[in-house]
Amino acid sequence: MDSETSLDSLRQKIDQIDDQLHDLLIERTSLVEEIRSRKSRNGTPVIQPAREAAIFRRLAGRHRGPFPLGAVHRIWREIITAITALQQPIAVAVHVPDDQPGAWDAARDHYGSQVPMTPYSTISQVIRAVSERSATIGVLPMPTEDEADPWWRQLMSRDAGAPRIIGRLPFAGRGNARTGRDAVAIACQAVEPASCDRTFIVVEVPAQISRARLQSCLSAAGFQCDLLAAWASDGLSLALAELRGAVAPDDARLADLSAQLGEPIDRLFHLGGYAEPFVTTPRA
Repeated sequence: MDSETSLDSLRQKIDQIDDQLHDLLIERTSLVEEIRSRKSRNGTPVIQPAREAAIFRRLAGRHRGPFPLGAVHRIWREIITAITALQQPIAVAVHVPDDQPGAWDAARDHYGSQVPMTPYSTISQVIRAVSERSATIGVLPMPTEDEADPWWRQLMSRDAGAPRIIGRLPFAGRGNARTGRDAVAIACQAVEPASCDRTFIVVEVPAQISRARLQSCLSAAGFQCDLLAAWASDGLSLALAELRGAVAPDDARLADLSAQLGEPIDRLFHLGGYAEPFVTTPRA
């Protein structure tokens, strides 16, 4: 067999594999109608970040060969978002300040090239777009400590339909996206605490309680805290804590936290959470 014939044979095999991949994609999509019907009957949100994270972690666990794992993630993100959009129209609002263009890249990489995306210059515009349902998902900068006007205060609501944090971006590496601060995704849907690897809560605390004491009380109550941001104004003191693991509203550790503080917690808000991002290791 000459080299040209051998090359043609290999190309035919690739074409056959492409056909099989395409057939499987069509078959996967055909399941959407049944999934949509069951979600509708059960009241399950169409967007399922924890399920999406589990899918990729399972694929990463079985991956082999030189094909980049980050590329596998991008392919599955396109598939997942496209199929999700068949169940419910998706639009993404992204906070893209002039000094942080990477937020747009992170949102595009996660939600795919076919989903409508709109840039906004202020965080309040993004939150309003999600609250008013003109956007399904909002992408905002990851909270940091000591922000003068922290945006997370705008998510403090008892309304079950208010925006909540549902994910963190990027999930599987930044790829060729422009550098910048990590981001969180918000949506107007319930977040199942058990599905979160990280949970955000906001507590109102007496003004005299320092950040160091609050950190100590959180640890004594059994929490592991990755981020503790504080904001105070006119005698009102709020603290945002990013806690490891699931934290349900009836978590016994919250009562223990109140005991450790020596003060009742008058107001506590669950702002949602996210599945822990997956770190892909580049090949040497």
